[in-house]
Amino acid sequence: MKYILITLLTLTFVAHSKPLPLEDFATKSKFKTFQISPDGKHVAYTYEDDNQVKMGTMNIETKKGIHSFEVGESRQVSTFRWLNNERLFFQTENITGWLDGAEKDPEGYFVDIDGKKRKYLKSTFRILSNLKDIEDEILVAKPSLNDGIKLHKLDINTLKFNYLGGEPKTVGGMNSSIVGISVDHNDEPRIAFEYEPNDLKNYDDDLIYIHVKTPKGEWQNLKVNNQRKDRPNFADLGFSKDNMKFYFLSNYDSPDKGTMGLMEYDFKTKAIKLIYRNSDTDIIGGLYDPENILYGVRYEAGYPDYFYLEGETTQKEVDFHKSLRNSFPNSAIVTGRYTDDLAKTTLTVYSDKNPGDFYIFNRAKGQVNFLTSSMPHIKPEQMARVEPFTMTARDGLQMYGQMTIPNDTKLENLPMVVFPHGGPYGPRDNWGWDRRAQMLANNGYLVLQINFRGSGGYGSNFEEAGYGHWGTVMQDDITDATLWAINKGFAAKDRVCIHGVSYGGYASMQAVVKEPDLYKCSIPDAGTYELTYHMKSTDMFKGNNKRREWFFKRMLGENYEEVSHDRSPVHHLENLKAKLLIVHGKEDVRVTIGNAEILEDKLKEKGINYETLYKKDGHGFQKVSHRIELYKKMLKFLNKHIGK
Repeated sequence: MKYILITLLTLTFVAHSKPLPLEDFATKSKFKTFQISPDGKHVAYTYEDDNQVKMGTMNIETKKGIHSFEVGESRQVSTFRWLNNERLFFQTENITGWLDGAEKDPEGYFVDIDGKKRKYLKSTFRILSNLKDIEDEILVAKPSLNDGIKLHKLDINTLKFNYLGGEPKTVGGMNSSIVGISVDHNDEPRIAFEYEPNDLKNYDDDLIYIHVKTPKGEWQNLKVNNQRKDRPNFADLGFSKDNMKFYFLSNYDSPDKGTMGLMEYDFKTKAIKLIYRNSDTDIIGGLYDPENILYGVRYEAGYPDYFYLEGETTQKEVDFHKSLRNSFPNSAIVTGRYTDDLAKTTLTVYSDKNPGDFYIFNRAKGQVNFLTSSMPHIKPEQMARVEPFTMTARDGLQMYGQMTIPNDTKLENLPMVVFPHGGPYGPRDNWGWDRRAQMLANNGYLVLQINFRGSGGYGSNFEEAGYGHWGTVMQDDITDATLWAINKGFAAKDRVCIHGVSYGGYASMQAVVKEPDLYKCSIPDAGTYELTYHMKSTDMFKGNNKRREWFFKRMLGENYEEVSHDRSPVHHLENLKAKLLIVHGKEDVRVTIGNAEILEDKLKEKGINYETLYKKDGHGFQKVSHRIELYKKMLKFLNKHIGK
């Protein structure tokens, strides 16, 4: 279903109130994610602390913390998992902000619930199963140096790998390798994916093979008619309860590099069929019952939505999920892993007005007990609503966006802040609570976010449509979205400002030199304003010149060195009419402060006045005090140039 703003005359108005304290929006999340232990007595969770995202453990009954796990400056826990009732695995990575190319430097740790026996494992692997019948061992898929993915058992105390074997042999050429293995509910490998890059410099002739294990234990190669002319994507969603069907996400059958669809392989018929695909947006992930059996998938084409598998074995779970949705209307719901007795799990409930509430759900007793909130001080009834919309760019491409609409006002002739996301390739803006958009809406500004071409989540074709068009066609998409809001009558044409961080900062500066009469002001934050300088100064590649070249070809095209000058907004300041507030972190290594300094020098050369806010901080302000100062300065600047 597509969501378009059409019922503008039926808006619900709330009582006028003073703007909330800026601290409410600057404060970091108390909690981000939760997982319950196999025995249901404890939870592990992640939370923000200064410039880290740490992991902690807590006793559910007493709600008392057990241990907090340090992960290092500018590092975050990216994933974690209970291995048994006493031991956990967690992976950390660099907080890289919203820019492609930066190294994540992942590190894996095994640790007891109280922080003891913490061990570091410098190895890449994927956990396939906790192996309930085997004490202190897990099943993992681990890449070998030259021969693809291999199956191993891993001792969670000694961290020693025990190679099992059992994976299929490749059928492709010398560069072919197994890139994924899936095991069924009995921990038996049943499906494997092989990738063969025929031409290491060209993806046009790459091949994909799917290997299937027969009931006799023999691997057979399943011929796949890859409709794409490059490497397609695959994601494992698991097996049916009887292990006779395998579900996965892929776009191998989409010749136009479309969205990820839900696929089913039937071991009886030996056939793959497409179960469901949304033509506009990728499927986000699966819905699972207490036994980890798939019964549906999640996607977001505007608002969060779901597709359910049909059949007697799934109907009970479908009805249950629908009842949960009725219990939490106008919200998205995410269930976690269940306890070993299949009785308890965690529920995460969030919406455009609610950053997130966490519950312990006792399914056996039918009880939902509130655990905590992501940001307890935020009152959803005081927040602005977020309305998705669709629009068509000048070349006919359909795009999704969303507007955060101030309370106690009509959606008519409002001062507007256009808020492009960072990245730009891969990230997207999703429906939900956004601290900066909510802060601006709380102070009377309509906030427009558009998922311009190059954004992720809408199929490979949509993302690749932005390749080479950094600052050109991608910028036109932002322009078209701005004009759309003005032409609809939502925004006042003479009261529009643009603000973004990272690529959004670049786009905010490019916007006012490319479209000098459209925006009254701009607040570029951590932006890349001189691209040749940025190529040399960023930490994204750590001396990897091949990756650097690959990235800038993706940004600007094959002739990136020739066009980088023209795509750099500092070289077009003769067009500038908008007022500027330049924001940057002095310790930013992703987009260094030199970008802002070069912009300043060029502005001074032309005698153009501007404002700045530089703080001792990183890529996008992490310190709460700096965020508060930024918000104050932004509002003063906006009120002066486009406010009432």
